[in-house]
Amino acid sequence: MPSTVYKGDLSEVTLGKEAGLLLTSANSAGHASGSPQTFTWVVATVANANTSTLTLQNGIANSPVLAGKLRYPEGMLVGSTLTFHSSNGTSNFAADDFTRTGISYNIIAFTASVITVTPALKTAHAEVSDTGDSLYINSLGTPTIDVGMTHATNADASDETILADQFIGLAATVKLPDTKNEIKRQHVVGIGRDVVVQVAGKQQNEGGTIDVMLNSPRWFYYALGRESFKDRGASGAIVSGTLAVAASAGDCHLTLSALTSIAVGDYISIEDDSNFAEVPGDDASTQTTGTGGTSWPDSTAATGFKFTETNEIRRVVALNGSNSSVTKMVWLDDPLHYHHVIGKNFRISRYDTGSANQSPDVDSSTLLITNPSQRLLYSGWYVPSFCLEHSIRNRDVGAYSFETGALTNQPSSSSDAKTLTRVFRGCKVKDWALSADADAEVKLSLNFDALSVYTDTGRLEGVANDGDRYTAHRMFENTGNTPINRKIAGIAPYTQKPYLFYNGVIKAFGQQMARVTKFNLTGKNNIKQHWTIRGTDAATGAVTEQVPFAGTRFPNLSVEGKTEYDLSMTVIIDDPLLWHELRHAKEHVKGSNPVELTVTKQGTGPTREQIIITIDDYIIEEAPIPVPEDKGVLTVEVKLKPKHVKVESFDTLFHC
Repeated sequence: MPSTVYKGDLSEVTLGKEAGLLLTSANSAGHASGSPQTFTWVVATVANANTSTLTLQNGIANSPVLAGKLRYPEGMLVGSTLTFHSSNGTSNFAADDFTRTGISYNIIAFTASVITVTPALKTAHAEVSDTGDSLYINSLGTPTIDVGMTHATNADASDETILADQFIGLAATVKLPDTKNEIKRQHVVGIGRDVVVQVAGKQQNEGGTIDVMLNSPRWFYYALGRESFKDRGASGAIVSGTLAVAASAGDCHLTLSALTSIAVGDYISIEDDSNFAEVPGDDASTQTTGTGGTSWPDSTAATGFKFTETNEIRRVVALNGSNSSVTKMVWLDDPLHYHHVIGKNFRISRYDTGSANQSPDVDSSTLLITNPSQRLLYSGWYVPSFCLEHSIRNRDVGAYSFETGALTNQPSSSSDAKTLTRVFRGCKVKDWALSADADAEVKLSLNFDALSVYTDTGRLEGVANDGDRYTAHRMFENTGNTPINRKIAGIAPYTQKPYLFYNGVIKAFGQQMARVTKFNLTGKNNIKQHWTIRGTDAATGAVTEQVPFAGTRFPNLSVEGKTEYDLSMTVIIDDPLLWHELRHAKEHVKGSNPVELTVTKQGTGPTREQIIITIDDYIIEEAPIPVPEDKGVLTVEVKLKPKHVKVESFDTLFHC
């Protein structure tokens, strides 16, 4: 009989994006056949209570709501914030319009059809939403919806999931945030020396760490914050169209011109190569494009650039409407970074086993990428949040196991793996470090905290109903189990090899550095979490609560601070260049002579996976020249203070 204890090889960690959800209402009477079906909800408020409930109605397949059920696992939205928006100022929920009242509501309970919020709404009891009413569940702490999930009354019959289906990378170490209770203790005069009052206070989830061998640019996106994507063009695209409504930065949805050739899981790229965003840096170039242009991607790190085209790409996670004669709303897996005007072009791409539908594909012998993705990553005004799904079991049986291949998850059965599944939400990278030694792989280490943690409690629901309500992702069993699914998960075939330092090139001070033995770049985002007074007078929940205390003991804000970078290199010196740079405190500004680390994966194809890291506007802080005791070579640890970091990559990801 094999051991039935929890072990590391039975532990899975997958990555998910976080994206807000807009639900727009219309009068449910008389939707034309095939037209976009919108949603309605009914508010219920008890007199003198501090909460209101919203009961969802209507909905269609592939949309966020089906048959009145919002496609999220039970309890997953607890801790998220919700706002109401009235497009005309006179609709049924205008009294709660965020733009007029400034009120954000906290979700303190969620079942398939009912959202409970605090404080109580101003809108009257039993009011039904109508045309012009929208509610928006904010992105922070809200994992991306999976409209393919199935909800059932009994936990053992449910197949609840979120889109935490992304490969975290070649992780050597993953340390999940530790959940800690702050204990309030009080001695009382006259009642002895022992503690008299002891009560649990706020909860925090801190100390997460991921150490990966760098094989893709994905984690640079979460470390820096903003992404631009090179226009893929029309060749091989499934379909093209235009935006029917302008989109704003932060939106997690788009309204498209009429089309039918689109499905959940497709990728939509917005072609905005006539508009530009400023990239942090002191380069004074203007925003010009085309051959000889000074904006990315026409200009590169080698030539310097100050602006980037505002092209971007996102996965379609839900859609509304099926008739080609009407506009179509689609929901996205990540907030947009840029504004896009009405009429802007877009194209639809899709992962394929080969290179059809603009799918990137890697040749097994040359490692040449067909349809490579080219992207720019740089710091923005915010850092994207993410979630991590962690599941652990005591043996490799149970839901979607190697042995059974079926859903058999009832506790105490012969195939019970006693799975514990948690989702850490609202994670942001606090600081990161990129390091490499000669003859070693390039490594990236990240530290992060989470706002809150969701736990699958289906095993506690009762003898007749208990089981794993949430179906955990297992990377090579039910997630990345086919070539297409591996591409979707971010680990396309032949891309799993790490970048190696001895395949790298370093440029600095206007020349190629030939004798660098170590390279270490660090960044800090100075993330601060904040607890706010958002309590509720609701009764203490049952042990089956997926998020305890209605989420009110967790922080609900995670705010970026100033960005700081440090760079150090260990160099075997052969000329006085570094000393002259140090003693003159020379500033390398305006894009002149940046520090560049270029790493390319091995292979013979001309377009292989490659990452170019550019460190701009720097001054040497230290460059001590020692006299070694062993009379060997002179080795200098050069410390620089850079202002900006940019990352360019050729890879197989549609969106990081």
